Amino acid sequence: MVANLQQLTEKGVTMKRATILGCLVLLVVGSVAVAGCGSSGSGSNLEGKYKLEISGTTAVIILKTNNKATYSLIDNGSGLPVTYKVKDGTVVLVGANGKEIANASYKIEPGGLRDFAGNLYKKQ
Repeated sequence: MVANLQQLTEKGVTMKRATILGCLVLLVVGSVAVAGCGSSGSGSNLEGKYKLEISGTTAVIILKTNNKATYSLIDNGSGLPVTYKVKDGTVVLVGANGKEIANASYKIEPGGLRDFAGNLYKKQ
């Protein structure tokens, strides 16, 4: 860094301008890194249990680490093991064959996950 500043000052760039330029570069790089983390798809802040209770039926989605998940129609933790991905503000469940499961995409909302029919799976 000192050598770079020395080269810049030899080329007529003042210390103040070099410092401002350095700060701008760090700001841009930091912004890109933060934006990249937010859209990585890991869904770490989404991890947890989401529960839908409607007409005597209970459905549960459990989002785990490493994009693993479980979908169940009973609330005992067992169920269909799947994976999930996050894209465009939506959690999409993916089957063992690597394909997205039909009608298994859930819009991320403050209270939980909303399915294609408008039902809210509340975060527990």
